[in-house]
Amino acid sequence: MRSDELDFHALIDFMPDSGAIRFCGRRAILVHADSMGALRKELVETLGSEIAKVVLTRYGFSCGYEDAELLAAYMHPDSLEEFILGGPRTHMFSGIAEVAPDALELDHASGRYRMSGRWRHSYEAEQHLRLFGRADEPVCWTLTGYASGFASRVLQADMICVETACEGRGDPHCAWTLMNASDCAPELAGLREYFKPLNLRDRLNLLESRVHERTRELEASEQRYRNLIEDLPEMAFALHASGRLLHLNKAARLRLGVSEARLHALRLKDLVLPDYTARATAFLKEIAARRSTTTLDLVMRDAAGLPFPVRLQVEPVLKDDRIVGYSGLALDISAQLERERELTEYARRIESREQQIQDVINEAVYILDGQGRLSFVNTRMAELLGAAPEAAIGHAVGDFMPASSAARIERDFARRIAGEAGRPFEIALSGREGSSVVLEVNSTLFVGRDVAEGVIGVARDITARRQMERELAQANRLSALGQFASGVAHEINNPLGLVSGYAEELQALLDQCTPLGDDRRLAQLRRGLATIQQQAHRCKAITANLLAFSRRQSASLETVDVGLFVAERLAFFNDAGLTRGVELAVDIAPGLPQAGTSPALLEQVLQNLIKNACDAMNGSGRIDIAARAVGEGIEIEIGDSGPGFAPGVAERVFDPFFTTKPPGKGTGLGLSICYAIINELGGRIACGNRPQGGAWFRLVLPLAEDGPGAAKHD
Repeated sequence: MRSDELDFHALIDFMPDSGAIRFCGRRAILVHADSMGALRKELVETLGSEIAKVVLTRYGFSCGYEDAELLAAYMHPDSLEEFILGGPRTHMFSGIAEVAPDALELDHASGRYRMSGRWRHSYEAEQHLRLFGRADEPVCWTLTGYASGFASRVLQADMICVETACEGRGDPHCAWTLMNASDCAPELAGLREYFKPLNLRDRLNLLESRVHERTRELEASEQRYRNLIEDLPEMAFALHASGRLLHLNKAARLRLGVSEARLHALRLKDLVLPDYTARATAFLKEIAARRSTTTLDLVMRDAAGLPFPVRLQVEPVLKDDRIVGYSGLALDISAQLERERELTEYARRIESREQQIQDVINEAVYILDGQGRLSFVNTRMAELLGAAPEAAIGHAVGDFMPASSAARIERDFARRIAGEAGRPFEIALSGREGSSVVLEVNSTLFVGRDVAEGVIGVARDITARRQMERELAQANRLSALGQFASGVAHEINNPLGLVSGYAEELQALLDQCTPLGDDRRLAQLRRGLATIQQQAHRCKAITANLLAFSRRQSASLETVDVGLFVAERLAFFNDAGLTRGVELAVDIAPGLPQAGTSPALLEQVLQNLIKNACDAMNGSGRIDIAARAVGEGIEIEIGDSGPGFAPGVAERVFDPFFTTKPPGKGTGLGLSICYAIINELGGRIACGNRPQGGAWFRLVLPLAEDGPGAAKHD
């Protein structure tokens, strides 16, 4: 489609000597695009975008309508199509924009017309971008007005040009559509108002009236705001950008004892205690840097000169992106701080009470968070872990216990978190001096705010229970073995007596006989009879031990000073040569209570344990003997510096006939008899390995009953 059939060069006449330009016989002028931009800027900033759009659209409509009149008079177009295309040609000839029509529909019979195209290099879009930046809506107001006016005159119908794309809002080009006003969508019908004559004075008068009305509303609103601030129960203030006071409400003036006449001479730092002046000054600088509401706790002085804590909430007042002042509140937080102190003290008392309860019941309590790390341990659990409660927080259980025990807790944690049912389980931890502590653990989900936050576990020390179970099993086993040993001993003693008696009788007969031949054979016979007698005596000693092991002795209990008794027996053992070559280290706690025991049986046990310790060290080393009060009894501990127990041995040392000595060096009954004696005396005996090396035996004797007499224990 062509828009250049009209000869525009014949319509314009340049007369620079006379300072005139004529277009279609009328005087015209050249206007710089920036000048039109300056006019646009003035209209927008003075009247607002909406009125500026009306003015420029109406201006374009008038220009387009008049140019159509001139072309009709001077050019006499041959056809309506040639005439309507004169508008785009005029725009291009005037330097307004490059116009490219792409569709034209003219239906003279129905009076329906439609035309569309593109504008490129629109001066109006360029100026808007230069002055205001990218717009949200199309900005070629003059161009759309011109197209509407030109088409309305040419087609003798109400035509409206609508811009659908615009370089002024970032589109690659401007696109427009020209249509009958009656075909416009309802939201575009209002554009027709732009083409009516504009009474700018009336518009300005209306605008001025609205400005005055809005000003009165703002003043009334400001007064209401001032009254609201003035009557606030909290202390409110306004500051100049320099920190000087501009306003204090009534509550602030009364609380601080500052009159209205005096407040303008004060600054914020003058209202706080001297220790806080530097902090107040730095606070305003911080607000200026952050440009947002900021809080700070300070201490002010009231009208009576008494200090009171406040929390400042201050925000900057901005104008043209520049801080011109500050406004804020000073909230008295005395009651809040007191409540916080009371709540803190209450929480401390609750925590202390809970800790005391947990300590009294002597259960170990732990909580694992969602990641399986310790978030709480009570005192008992901390003792078992070997760490202070605060040092355990945030760590995995594996940092404080054997890998097998940690893995058991972790498996239980995983099941609980997964929602599976759990069962009580047992773990073992290292106790005092290398002993093992057996714990029975029960756990459940730890729920906070209706959400599972971890797992809580309670561990009960069942070491004593397990020890009692082992001792009961050991006693039952010893009882059965004792009955068996008793039977064996009685069955062996009779034939053994005959063997021993006949050997003695034969020996006596040989002594009476006169040698008749080979003396060597006679001597050999005598040696054989002596060996028979020796082994018979050894067997008799073994059967005596078997009978002693099997016999349930009736011990006569006496009140014994254990400290003195142990010291005397150790001296006796040393004089008898039992501990020759061995260093004895004795540690007897002073003021030990007396025990109810049998001195003879206790001496037998001590002698056996000391002898075993010396044998374990091959006659050289150190034996530590200690006596101390424990719970409801007295504990005697004997430790040596020997090799200690091999794995699995400590659990069997009290079994009858079990020995680690070479053949012929022991019967395996000594420790079994010790175990039976201590059990008969109502005590306990245990053994284990020392952390520094060697073995230990601990026996616990019951305290003496009230009264001087001895008790009978069956």
